[in-house]
Amino acid sequence: MVAGGSARIAEAMTDAVLRAGGTIETGRWVRSLAELPAATSVLLDVSPLALDSLAADRLPARYRAALRRFRYGSGVCKVDFALSGPVPWANADCRRAGSLHLGGTFEQIAAAEGEVAAGRHPRHPYVLIVQPGVADRSRAPAGRYTLWAYCHVPPGSDVDMAGPIQAQIERFAPGFGDIVLARATRTAASQQAHNPNYVGGDIAVGMQTLRQTMFRPVTRWNPYRTPIRGLYLCSSATPPMPGVHGRCGELAALTALRDMFGIREPPDIGTVPGDLLGLAAS
Repeated sequence: MVAGGSARIAEAMTDAVLRAGGTIETGRWVRSLAELPAATSVLLDVSPLALDSLAADRLPARYRAALRRFRYGSGVCKVDFALSGPVPWANADCRRAGSLHLGGTFEQIAAAEGEVAAGRHPRHPYVLIVQPGVADRSRAPAGRYTLWAYCHVPPGSDVDMAGPIQAQIERFAPGFGDIVLARATRTAASQQAHNPNYVGGDIAVGMQTLRQTMFRPVTRWNPYRTPIRGLYLCSSATPPMPGVHGRCGELAALTALRDMFGIREPPDIGTVPGDLLGLAAS
């Protein structure tokens, strides 16, 4: 949990870029690499589908075909809850946990995920939950709490799963419905509308099959390099897959630095020459 909310991570990254002499532009859709300013290196935190669209005919046909074969996973339906009090979990340990996975027995979880894989919406979904107030009381006004949860759904689904998600929480926390003040839902379809890199609502940006665990997004010695010199992919469509670790971007950045300057270890930002920082930020 990040004190004050996950936006603090983005703010810290922004501060680092600005201190290094970089600039940031927001609120602008980029639909082609031609719209980007000239730069020694370009790192794209996008899906393989978006990479194919942005680079278009500049990529070799074989590489483009491989990008289009990349498989995406299930979508997610996410619900944000405003609560009048802490969740009344039947299990006391759950009241101290920042995140929880609700599914019941192994067989029940497998059945729910099997329904999604078959293109159906489970009546009793496997639900992933975060209750940030356990660690950070600044997330809500005094006496109030927040909780967000999501479940897997078929790709592109526009079904609101707030009811089944709330029922699953109620199963393990009787009386949960009594403390719900408000809730807001984002379906898998609206996930993609909000961020086109979530293809079909897949927030992990890629199915985690055996093949795509070893080779993401294509079979390539260095998956961060693309066939276009100076163009790199740094999203969770690259190793080591999605997770709260930042390694995809770190390894892509190290690849770019190695290609530009022969640097093999991440430099201390305070010792890097200004011209290097300018190029790296570009």
